[in-house]
Amino acid sequence: MSTTTSTNLTSTTNPSLTPYTTTPTSYLTANPTITHLVVGALILHNNNRVLLIQRAPRDGFGLKWECPGGCVDTTADPSIVHALVREVREETGLEVEGCVRGVVDALEFEGGKGSRWRKITFLVVLDGHCEGKGEDGRELPPVVRLSEEEHVGAVWAGEGDVVDGRVGGREIQFAYDAQRETILEVFRKVRDGGGSGTE
Repeated sequence: MSTTTSTNLTSTTNPSLTPYTTTPTSYLTANPTITHLVVGALILHNNNRVLLIQRAPRDGFGLKWECPGGCVDTTADPSIVHALVREVREETGLEVEGCVRGVVDALEFEGGKGSRWRKITFLVVLDGHCEGKGEDGRELPPVVRLSEEEHVGAVWAGEGDVVDGRVGGREIQFAYDAQRETILEVFRKVRDGGGSGTE
């Protein structure tokens, strides 16, 4: 398993997205050691909450938490970014077209029958997407509508929640530790003034 990180959290139009606006087939041709692609969306709401969804009990990594995402369809998705937008819509009901800011990591792993997978996680920033204001005056994040065949829970977690592994009394166990570390790294960059792609 290997991880690469390529983050520019201060650019609204991030040139790092260019390789992901091509067709999945073109991307795989340019990366011949990779046989399959998966996308993930690290979705931040107003820079202070990340969307986590809980996998269905019968699914792989049952009842573990993750960021939304899924497989890229090389025959139907016109680009990798399109696959990301489609997967987020299917899993959460959220529309994120135009909100993708850049790549935060790419994780490679071996699959069955000699396959090699790359999971590309993109930063998605939802500024101004809200469901009104809470009692404390803060904007509430958008309502998530889960695809119940795949996921059974959703939370908007702050940095402290991710560190503690708990949100509102719910224990959060990640499907894999690398995702937790990526989320914390993005929170650190936002906190330290790296922006979130909205400046």
